[in-house]
Amino acid sequence: MKSSVLVCVAVFAALFTLPAHAQFQNGGFETGDLSGWTIGGGSNPGLTGSPPFTAASIVINGSSPGPASAVGAIIDANAPDIVLARIGQHTAKINDEGTGALVTTLKQTVQVTNADIDSGDGLPHIRFAYAPVMDDPGHSPEDQPYFYVAIRRVSDNSVLFEKIAYSGQPDANFLNGTGNWKYLPFQDVDAVLPADAVGESVELTVIAADCSLGGHAGYVYVDGFGSSPLPPATGGGSGPKIPVPMLPREGLVVLASAFLLAGLLAMRRNS
Repeated sequence: MKSSVLVCVAVFAALFTLPAHAQFQNGGFETGDLSGWTIGGGSNPGLTGSPPFTAASIVINGSSPGPASAVGAIIDANAPDIVLARIGQHTAKINDEGTGALVTTLKQTVQVTNADIDSGDGLPHIRFAYAPVMDDPGHSPEDQPYFYVAIRRVSDNSVLFEKIAYSGQPDANFLNGTGNWKYLPFQDVDAVLPADAVGESVELTVIAADCSLGGHAGYVYVDGFGSSPLPPATGGGSGPKIPVPMLPREGLVVLASAFLLAGLLAMRRNS
């Protein structure tokens, strides 16, 4: 009986000594601000070239940081079906409803470690969620509000994950918000990195831009940056779910707690 309890305690302790999932600094914005992140921006002269756009299409004039904030449990009047905050008590809002051809950028560089490796496939993962909200004035594609999210390997600038879309883009599956506003419910990203990314630095970039003509706004909500699986979204604004291992570390800790409690109760009954 005593040995059984000791085994339970040992398992429980071992789980707590496992390396924690590597996290972005303030990756969930639970400080209530954007500390740990670099905010930049400028003005949007329009995307270059023609669709489909890429990072090479993005031009930002000037270098003045754009509007950005951490929001709580608010209702977005332009997209009231988006449930905020996505995770915890705060979600970052990059750019805002103001106009003026503004661009806001959010960046952070982190090192990928063994703690980011998912037991399901043996590869490092970066997970987060984003939800763009953009006015749709019906300009030509290059002049529309747009958003961009990407993960790049710093050493060679290679793209590990990338998503860009302009307001009203036909293949982006935008939903109709209030008036001419378009939005996407939170999209849960599970970016699977190559095995050789471990030990490398990667940069996460988020960009949200007004239309280039200055009269229509665009912004994007982001949350949950890290390697741990995201909790399910609540309410009517949840995005597509990506399968993850059935028992991540948090689930194992709960299971170990149950085993430990059962062992202690058994010892008490038999004492």
